[in-house]
Amino acid sequence: MSESSHGRENDDDSPHYSPFYCSNPSDQSDEEPLCWKIRKIERPDQLSALTDPLVLLILSYLRMKEVRRTAILSKRWRLLWTSAHNLVFRCTGKSHYSVTAFITSVDDTLLLSKPSKLNKFSVEFHYDKKLVKCVNKWMIFVHNKYVEELELYLMTRGSDNFYNLPRILYSNACFREMSLCNCNLVPKEGINWPSLKVLVIRYTELNSLIIDALCSGCPSLESLKFSMCYGVNLFKINSESVKKLVISGYWQQVHDELDDDDDTELIIDARNVTSLEIEGCFHKKVVVLQNVSALVHAKLDFYRKTDNYESDQSDFKIDEDMLRDLLELLGDVEKLSIGSWCLQVLNMIETKNSACPRMRCKDLTLNSRLTDKELPGLAILLQSCPLVEVLNISEESPFEEYSVGWSFSWPTYEFSAKKYWISRPCWVLNLKTLRIDGSWIYESLYFEYLSTFLQAVLKNGLVLQKVILPSFTDRTWIPPRHHTRVAETLLSLPRSSKDAVILFSG
Repeated sequence: MSESSHGRENDDDSPHYSPFYCSNPSDQSDEEPLCWKIRKIERPDQLSALTDPLVLLILSYLRMKEVRRTAILSKRWRLLWTSAHNLVFRCTGKSHYSVTAFITSVDDTLLLSKPSKLNKFSVEFHYDKKLVKCVNKWMIFVHNKYVEELELYLMTRGSDNFYNLPRILYSNACFREMSLCNCNLVPKEGINWPSLKVLVIRYTELNSLIIDALCSGCPSLESLKFSMCYGVNLFKINSESVKKLVISGYWQQVHDELDDDDDTELIIDARNVTSLEIEGCFHKKVVVLQNVSALVHAKLDFYRKTDNYESDQSDFKIDEDMLRDLLELLGDVEKLSIGSWCLQVLNMIETKNSACPRMRCKDLTLNSRLTDKELPGLAILLQSCPLVEVLNISEESPFEEYSVGWSFSWPTYEFSAKKYWISRPCWVLNLKTLRIDGSWIYESLYFEYLSTFLQAVLKNGLVLQKVILPSFTDRTWIPPRHHTRVAETLLSLPRSSKDAVILFSG
């Protein structure tokens, strides 16, 4: 064998050893070349392998703009999207061109929609009164397609442009969930939504007749939320079925700002409600509770904002009295959530040597980053809730940064968290679990405040079982050295309970 031929035998790149090489078909045997066989092997079409129900389930999680684009993925998908049972339309553009194109797209989609019954119809766009006929046409479609979940978010430039919900929708046995924004309710012949279980109403003018119609016309209603509504000073919920009620803020109108009658009461009467959440801004309104003996869970994460906050003469007595009255009526709830503003008001109560009512709460949640203005509020809450077994501290509050204002005369001495907790008894004798969410606690300022509190909890918690803190995972903005220092500090703290453990989770 020559040197050259030996070299070819060991050359893996030589065409002789390439399975895809064919120098001349005429020189080959009758058997097809391997390269042709390989080319004949078709890759499986994974999209085509999906069943129609599975494809429609995938499409149900997409907006219609994305759903229609799936037509290019496969021949079978070209018209399959027209069988989607969830129709979700969104348009953030404000221009005339954007809105016109959006309406055309919605109309075309509804024209091609095949199902005789839809699970969900959701639309969000910038609405003007000139478009009322278009939206009315969509609502007829909703009625004819037996839609179960309706979401109507109409962004407008003031209450004069609100959309009046058409008569055809007030009697519908298919609705199970409904969310309306900037829509006027005009139920001249009452409301008949026998299957409705969840209702959310945002930015709407209300009156007692509308609330009564909702309570009487929705016998299956379980969850009711009013967000930034106005026009009513009494939320009287007479429904036997409503168990969860959320009042999220109060929309102050221009004539309210000019009204000299400050501090008007906003009464919430909810005799059968077991879960009540009060959140957001209530401006001048003084929140008052009535008939809430059925409550098991209550959340107070709201604030007031009045002209008094800009006055040096304000003594904040209205705020203090309001919060004290609320807590007294919530004395029997098992779960209580408190926001930052309420904690600050509790601090003011303490500085005036006023007492806070005793409560039987066993599960307490604080929606606040605890600073020198909120920590005393935590102390007075623990004193008022000696039966607390679970304490959660979370920063998840949209109203975290709002303060009662600079005009309140906070204590002039420099706040010392260490001295503060040493100077008072720690009311955690029944505490079993302490959970703190959010990596913010490892920032120097907050950790200084909370570490002394943790020390007091571990020292006085006789039945304490778990202290759960956020892990350091992926907290790249916190130096690794700080991780070690924090962990060593916490793990070295003395514990009264032999069962107490510190866990870094999440």
